[in-house]
Amino acid sequence: MQAELQERATRLEMQALRAQMNPHFIFNCLSAINCFILENETEKASDYLTRFSRLIRMVLTNSEKSLITLEEEVKMLKLYLDMERLRFENSFDYNITYTNDVDAEAVLVPPLLLQPFCENAIWHGLMHKKEGGNIVIDITQPAEHLLQVEIADDGVGREQSAAYKSK
Repeated sequence: MQAELQERATRLEMQALRAQMNPHFIFNCLSAINCFILENETEKASDYLTRFSRLIRMVLTNSEKSLITLEEEVKMLKLYLDMERLRFENSFDYNITYTNDVDAEAVLVPPLLLQPFCENAIWHGLMHKKEGGNIVIDITQPAEHLLQVEIADDGVGREQSAAYKSK
């Protein structure tokens, strides 16, 4: 009984976290589409809107699930990163690698686990760079029942980002 209550509490906590992120993310996406329209960049607006609708469908489909395959999580992450690249005029690149024969179809993770970390890398590290930046996502399985994800960026760093924020 205690384990079931703990699992339910964990699920509810994850749903609450996703609910907090979604309004902010949706607002930013709609603002980006609006900017493309106002700047008469109809191709970009259409491309972004298509990606946005695919991502929203994936998020809504997966939001009821406590776990999804790593493959689905990475698809959502790539879609999100591609949207941010389009929105910020390709000011960064990203690379996702798997090591140690990770079976992305068999590994289960909570949905939208990786996106907030990549969002932080973009907003607090890469957006303050003068030249293009990079995000490297390395997914490895060092042991059975253990998944390790390292997200690294070559942004300005936490101290410099905080200095920009204070200005």
